[in-house]
Amino acid sequence: MPPWKQQAETTFPELTAQFEEADTPCLLWFELRTAFERAYEEVPRDESMIRRIYQYSDWCVEQPEGKTAADDLFTCVAVCFYEHIPEHPAAREDMPRWWRAEDLAHERHVMQRHLSAEEFRELRGYLAREAHRYDASLRGVV
Repeated sequence: MPPWKQQAETTFPELTAQFEEADTPCLLWFELRTAFERAYEEVPRDESMIRRIYQYSDWCVEQPEGKTAADDLFTCVAVCFYEHIPEHPAAREDMPRWWRAEDLAHERHVMQRHLSAEEFRELRGYLAREAHRYDASLRGVV
């Protein structure tokens, strides 16, 4: 079993059945994005799932670069997860706990993919205005 899948199964034991068909990191991230959105829709929201997904995304980003886009974990996280966060209203509203405005300077091409230039500026402004909500302790790598 590849390390990315093994780490995912360890981090998300309750999702192991959904990961069975995930033969690539992108397929796994489609499942995680669904779980992420569901976690925000639960009442109360599932903070544990949200935190673990962010932590797993950070773990993936820290892994060695893949040989192709299909096996490069950063690319999979960016395309299948990061660029979709602002599209989900509750996740976007909660972004200041997880992201700083300056983080978007590094992830500009990722976060801006589904946003207009104006929407991206607004998102950065929102994160800057809400900087007091940022909690660096939340995104410790799993």
